[in-house]
This record gives sequence, C-alpha cells and structure tokens, in this order.
Amino acid sequence: MNRLVLVTLSAVLAFGSAAGLAAAVDAPTSPVKIETSGGKKAPVIFEHAKHSDKPCDRCHHAHDNAGDERVCIKCHKLTDDAVTKAPKIETAMHGKDKGACYACHRAEDAEHKLKCADCHKG
Repeated sequence: MNRLVLVTLSAVLAFGSAAGLAAAVDAPTSPVKIETSGGKKAPVIFEHAKHSDKPCDRCHHAHDNAGDERVCIKCHKLTDDAVTKAPKIETAMHGKDKGACYACHRAEDAEHKLKCADCHKG
C-alpha cells in the first residue's frame, strides 16, 4: 500500500512539474512600459533583460486571473481596492518590505539604488 502511494505521489509531482514548465512564459526581449494610468509619475520603462538574474516571482505573483500578472495596472490601480484587497500600484511597486522594486532599488541597503526618474521616463 505504501509503495502504491509513493508511486502515485511521484507521478503527480512529476506531472505537476512538467505542466509548470510548459506553462512558463519567456520574458519579453524588448522594454515593457508599465502604465500608471494617470498616476503622479510617468510610466516605467522596464527592461526584463536587466533583471534576468532575479526570480520571476519577485514581481509576478500568482493569483486567480492567470495572465493578468503580466499587466500590473489590471489589479493595482491608483488607489487601494477595498473589494480585491489589491494595494495601489505605488504600494505594489514601492511599498516598504513588499514592493516589487523596493528591496533592490529603494531600500536603505539596496544593491542598485535608483532615483524616480531612472525608471519613470515613459
């Protein structure tokens, strides 16, 4: 019985890993414009190639609407969303401890500090 459970579990894990690899999407090779839809700053011109040494899930998080994780403004609006609990775009990117850009570019001990205009130039 234990052997059957082990074989079944192994098959499920192998299939799940293969399915995950098949679903992976290659990062864009050209810069991507991250719209802020009327925010205080210009859109961000983001270059995936400069971030290829970082894990994708540092910025792209999983949620129920597959595919939307590639378009930040679909969920992260100019204000916090009380219904979905999605933080506003500024917090999602720059929020201390949780912002996608914060740790590398804005924190006191950031490895590659940038100023606003370095990214907001779109």
